[in-house]
Amino acid sequence: MSRKITPVILAGGIGSRLWPLSRKAMPKQFLSLLSEKSLLQSTLLRVADSRFNAAILVCNEEHRFIAKAQVAEITDSYTLLLEPEGKNTAPAIALAAEFALQNGLTDPLLVMPADHHISDFDKLIACLDNAIALCQQQQLVTFAITPTEPHTGYGYIRQGEPLAHEGCFKVAEFKEKPALQLAKKYLASGEYGWNSGMFLFLPEVYLNELNRFAPKIAQSVAKAASFTEDLGFQRPVADALTACPSDSIDYAILERSANVAVIPVDLTWSDVGSFSALSRIAEKDHHGNYLGSQGVSLDSENNLLISEADHTIAALGVSNKAIIHTHDATLVADKSSLDKLPDLLKQLAVVDSDKLTHHQAVFRPWGNYRTLIESTGFKVKKIIVNSGAKLSTQRHQHRAEHWVVVSGVASVRVGDEEFELTADQSCYIAAKQLHSLANQQSTPLIVIEVQTGAILDECDIERFDDRYGRG
Repeated sequence: MSRKITPVILAGGIGSRLWPLSRKAMPKQFLSLLSEKSLLQSTLLRVADSRFNAAILVCNEEHRFIAKAQVAEITDSYTLLLEPEGKNTAPAIALAAEFALQNGLTDPLLVMPADHHISDFDKLIACLDNAIALCQQQQLVTFAITPTEPHTGYGYIRQGEPLAHEGCFKVAEFKEKPALQLAKKYLASGEYGWNSGMFLFLPEVYLNELNRFAPKIAQSVAKAASFTEDLGFQRPVADALTACPSDSIDYAILERSANVAVIPVDLTWSDVGSFSALSRIAEKDHHGNYLGSQGVSLDSENNLLISEADHTIAALGVSNKAIIHTHDATLVADKSSLDKLPDLLKQLAVVDSDKLTHHQAVFRPWGNYRTLIESTGFKVKKIIVNSGAKLSTQRHQHRAEHWVVVSGVASVRVGDEEFELTADQSCYIAAKQLHSLANQQSTPLIVIEVQTGAILDECDIERFDDRYGRG
């Protein structure tokens, strides 16, 4: 590679087609679906060598703590840009481009979604020298996946006249997701590739094209691009970004600009956009079943079994089923009906919209907690406090709490008393008592919290001292 590349990873999606695994509070990019690493972490690892600058990630404000926790497990060199609300890909990429230029990063940006699966990324790496050469000619480069089937769930790119660099073409046109017969024609022609959502261009060139074709977006992002650092995050001006129009890079620029090139790449690729897609790429047993770590089957074929934690799914004499179990919801579907999942979720939104939003794991600046069990009058949480972190000094009007240390050393304040607790030790905090919990050790602190009372909602928190600036 003749010059370094700055990865831009877009991590703001939701992925509702993977419910109940994916929720608004836990989108699919943060899930470990195909390995021990999440899709976001796998994306980071693809660009973690010396050919690349530190990655710029763009994520939603709501997911900042889980994003930071996952990224920190992979690298200590990164930038996290926060969007107050999702505005689609064109503004998100513009934010990254503005940040890059402000920090002297004039190298090409390699834009990638955080939630795709690629098993042979080296094939795309091999194309980057040609892509960089096109970038230096003011081209916006998109990568098209060589199709393996007449897929109706992807957009397509038709390649036009060949360019001077081998394997590079002008873009003739972008096509929406086609009907099956049209997709078959695309495949037979050999002129079309799947739109991967991956791009390479110079940040200045992208912003210039955005200003030509979507000036309202360009102007809004320019106003928003006065970044302030907060707890390791980079925040734009929220009001300016809130007023920004929402649009994709495809509609805003690529379908209108004459300076767009395409490089077909024969990648083993999936956008993991549904359980059907996940089932196609997951490793299966000799009966075609994906069993996960907890599944067992007998006289069963072509099933997709996924469960959280230690829950076992046992399939007996069933075929072509998707059984997805989480802590608070279970999906049972014929695999042929999985495309109708969005319609089912519309019904669920009327009955219990909370199941679409919340997740068992909640991330905070000090660590995370999981609700293990709850019912009328009580709730049990597992709390993990990071090394050197501290929960706010707070009190509750309506609930009492018991803390039991599982591992680590807890520095505790209850009322005017301060003390330490080690494994198997516990304490009681009555309602209306000031209290705090900290971890001053070099290893994580794990605590089981038992709440009792009439109101067990997170709104019953009155903070008096918080190093993270929360009210």
